[in-house]
This record gives sequence, structure tokens and C-alpha cells, in this order.
Amino acid sequence: MTDSPIILNEREARRARVSLARANDVLSAKGTLNSARDGVPPDIVQMHQKAVASSRNALSSMLEIYDRVRTGDFGDVVSNWESEPGIVLIVARIARNFSQADLASKLGMREQQIQRYEAERYRSISLQNFRRVAAALGVKLTASIGSEFQAWVSQLTVPEQPSISEHQLLTIIAHAKKYRWFEVPGAEDEQRRAIIDFIRESHARFGSPGLLRTGLKSLDLKDDALLAAWRARILNRAERTVDETQSAFDPYDISWLTELVRLSKYDDGPVRAVELAAQKGIALVAEAQLTGLKLDGAAFLSGGVPVIGITLRHDRIDNFWFTLLHECGHVYLHYQSGLAAGFFDEDLESEKTDELELEADHFASSLLIPPEQWRTSPARISKSVPPIEQFAREIGIHPAIVFGRLRKERKDYRIFSDRVGTGKVRHQLLVN
Repeated sequence: MTDSPIILNEREARRARVSLARANDVLSAKGTLNSARDGVPPDIVQMHQKAVASSRNALSSMLEIYDRVRTGDFGDVVSNWESEPGIVLIVARIARNFSQADLASKLGMREQQIQRYEAERYRSISLQNFRRVAAALGVKLTASIGSEFQAWVSQLTVPEQPSISEHQLLTIIAHAKKYRWFEVPGAEDEQRRAIIDFIRESHARFGSPGLLRTGLKSLDLKDDALLAAWRARILNRAERTVDETQSAFDPYDISWLTELVRLSKYDDGPVRAVELAAQKGIALVAEAQLTGLKLDGAAFLSGGVPVIGITLRHDRIDNFWFTLLHECGHVYLHYQSGLAAGFFDEDLESEKTDELELEADHFASSLLIPPEQWRTSPARISKSVPPIEQFAREIGIHPAIVFGRLRKERKDYRIFSDRVGTGKVRHQLLVN
């Protein structure tokens, strides 16, 4: 899979071809049998294959466009991307059959410089150098101001920083100190500046969290500094995790998720889950929610790396594992259909109507307790503890997960309240 909507160099094309071959393997009869052999429930295999099929179609289309551009058929591509002048330059290079090294030589630059320019779609290049590259590729630069110019400018205007109230600012400063985000200087004005700069950097790199939010409720959170600050902290910690592990994420391999679920039976299962996720190229970060921010978890991409953030708002074993597998569902099912924008999930225990959230719920439920085993188990109708714990031992998961499922299915959260592992997770993953 690829997190880019268009292929713009041969390196990306090679990666796309490898991904396309992997997708075909996953969708083959052999791939289906391999998943079944690994113990992945059939409905999860089917859901994943649906996502892979969508990815395969997207990859095939992007490779077709790339090959057409190389033969000089680039008119509609330029038309579709005319608002991205950097992409137009890259398309022109491909259409002229120039490698990045060829273009660098023509301009008297190093190849690495062209690689950096193209990696960021020429967004940071100076106008003078942009004109040099355009001239070398035979691209004519034009500009015009139409009657809709003022309206267009208004649409593009964004605040220099997310709106933040005095109360929110004080809340974030207190939280940052408690959870040791960074050394917040003693002077009040320096504290404010440090927090605002921290949020602003994330806002500039990844956009407004309000534009990224999906999930249970449709809320306007574009000015919610609490969410912006929490996401900034998750990204900051995730990037360090990725730098330390150097593991590559494979969106086609879900076999390891059964191993992940089995970790739940250990007392330190949450810690082991963080380690295993890192080995699979996923940055799993637990960061307490800020006061006033009712968030359970999130999943999004950072530089092509999946990031899962969990607040542990409900400090229970059953809630931790369901939230983690729900966000894994977003990672594997929605890699092409929303992960780049991000999923920010509130109140995962409530009923949902959003299709993607329902898919992620089903993904989590089936992986934790395979449907066929659950339908035939006496634990499903039991009102006593022993049969439920016996069922958990049989399928190799923590009994708190089964008790949590029964509470949800019976819509009675008063039952088995002493069996869901309350107070057993937060102390393992949060440091204060």
C-alpha cells in the first residue's frame, strides 16, 4: 500500500509494484488459507481482503497513470494537479524521461537535492530555484487573478495558531508538567509560549484536528486546543519510538494480531503489546487525556508510519484491549480510506452509526473473541464466574475481556464490575 495519491518517481513505482504483488498474494486462495492457518477469524480475513482489494485497484490505477506519463500522455494528469505546481514539475520530469540524477546534472545540483525537493513536492523551494527547475523541464509558469480571487483567499486563510482559551492553556500547562512532556520553564509567559509553539508546530504539519476527526459524534473541534495538544504529544513520542525501532510496517500481514490478542492473558500484557506493535512498525503510545477531553483512542499516519494513541480514560483491562484492537482495525481496514487524515474516537463503548467505526468495532470484537466460538459457548449465557473464566482460558485471553463483552451485550454495566480489571493498566503505561 502507499499513502501517496500519485506515483512520482521510479522508486515509488518499484515499491508500488512490490505492494501490488503482495496484494495479489493476499487475495489468492493460498493467502486465504494462510490466514486461516494462522488462526485469524474468517470474517476478519474477509474484511482485510476487501481493504486489500481496494488498495490493489488504487495501486493499479496509479501505476497505469505513471506509465502513461512516461510515454508522454500527461495532459489529464497535469490538469488534475494544476493547483499543485510542484507535482506538475515532477510530472514534466517523468514525461521527458529524465531521472532525478539527469535533472540534477542539468541544473548543476546534487541528486539528493532533487530528491528532497520532490519528496516535499517542491513546497519549500525558493521562487528563483523553482523557475530554474521549470525552465530546465520546459514548464511555463503563468499566474492569473480572477473575479473569485477574494473568496478563494478567504477559504485558504487559516489562523496562525489554533484558538486557545485561557482555561485550556492553563489545563495544558498543568498536564504537561504532571506527565513530563518537556521542561516547561518557570516564568508564566515562557510556559505559555512553550505550549503554544508545541501545538502550533503540530497544527502546521498535520492540519487542524477538527478537520481530521471521525467517529461517534460529528463535532466541530477545529479550535479545540486540548485535542491539538494531545495529538502533538502523541506524535512527538511516536516519532521517537519509530526512530528507536526502525521496523517497517506491513499492511498486508494481519497474522500477528492473534499473537497480540494472546498477550492479554499476561499481567503485563499492555507493556508487551507496546513492544510487539513496535516490532510490527506501529507506534503505540499511551498518553493520558487532558481534563475536558473525552477521548479513548486515535489512529493516524505520520510519515507513512501508523500511530495508535490511547488515553486509558477507562483504566480497565477489557477497555484497553478493545480500544487497541479497534484502532488496529482502522490501521488495517482503512489505510487507504481515512488513516492519513486520522480517526479520533470518543466513547468507544457507545452505539455507533458511522460505517468505518462499525467496521473497526467488528474487527476488534472478532479478533478478541472469535464469533463461532462465542456463539456456541455456555459462557455467553452464564450468570456465574467459573464458566466464563473457563472459556477465557480455552481461547487464551484475559477473562476481563469476556466479562466486558457480557456487560456490553447485556447492556448492564453493573454486573461483573469486579472482573474487568479495573486499575490494572494505567500504572503500567503512564508515568507521572
